[in-house]
Amino acid sequence: MIFSGLFLSSLGLFSQRMIEIKYEADAKGGYVFSCFNYGWCHYILDLGFTSFQNVKSDQPLPFHGEVKPGYNRLFNLTPLDAAAPVRFSYNSRYQKGCMHPVVNRGFTYLLPISPGKQAQFYEMSPDKLPDTAFRPPAKAPPDKNADSASWYVVRLKMKPGDTIYAARKGIVNELQDQNGANDAGQTSIGTENFIEIVQSDCSFARYGILKKNSALVKPGQTVKAGQPIGLVGGDSYGRGSDLRFSVYYYQEENTAAETGSRHYIITHIWTKNNGSGRLRQGVFYISEFPKAVLNQETPPPASKKQGKSKKPAH
Repeated sequence: MIFSGLFLSSLGLFSQRMIEIKYEADAKGGYVFSCFNYGWCHYILDLGFTSFQNVKSDQPLPFHGEVKPGYNRLFNLTPLDAAAPVRFSYNSRYQKGCMHPVVNRGFTYLLPISPGKQAQFYEMSPDKLPDTAFRPPAKAPPDKNADSASWYVVRLKMKPGDTIYAARKGIVNELQDQNGANDAGQTSIGTENFIEIVQSDCSFARYGILKKNSALVKPGQTVKAGQPIGLVGGDSYGRGSDLRFSVYYYQEENTAAETGSRHYIITHIWTKNNGSGRLRQGVFYISEFPKAVLNQETPPPASKKQGKSKKPAH
């Protein structure tokens, strides 16, 4: 008689279970472990066994790897002795992101407001840098302190109902637009409406604070750079309406803490008359959507080979 025990503990970033682990018996008396990723981005999964008797795995254990959206086969367990009982139990945890993300820190983002519109910029970050860090010398090696921070958010002063645009191409990974507290001028730390978009280099862009029920996109939808995605909400914290934009990626440390594993990028943003660069505190900037910036991640059209025309056979 085969006995199997199960203990599953998933420490994810959301209240709902994003990663569901399953195992099924196969024709040879073994077990096929798999998981289903219900999100729209990659997750890093750790799965280890607390009891492991009379079985062996076809993959190194504990399991540690990326799981893509949808179905993922993990590993097979087979009995060492078909006549003896099999016992195992396991636990798991997961976090959003890729194991070794190669993030494009120098990517040029759009200012996520209507083309031609002007807005005043404010930096939200505990890691303020001196003015010299805004424009490093030409051909200088990248300054680590100038392209990343423990927390960095672009804040643009806006009006309620202004349109928010995607600053870069990606897939809508998470969306929250059901809260109306900010529209009423109430402080609601941790419950602000937002849209999170996963980008091609496994970085994430977050847009807020949205007006209630104003999202123009849905989870799983691919959005292009410069596409409208939502509307700005009302007064928040008594400072007036604003648009908040941040770009971050996840590392494998601090897997149980959402914010502890985020690494923020100090973004390069294209603005009219200024080109691409880091924005300056208190300065007014005008949005512009040049084709070169819009099409950074659009593959070039396939070249058509022009062959010689053949004469029809007689």
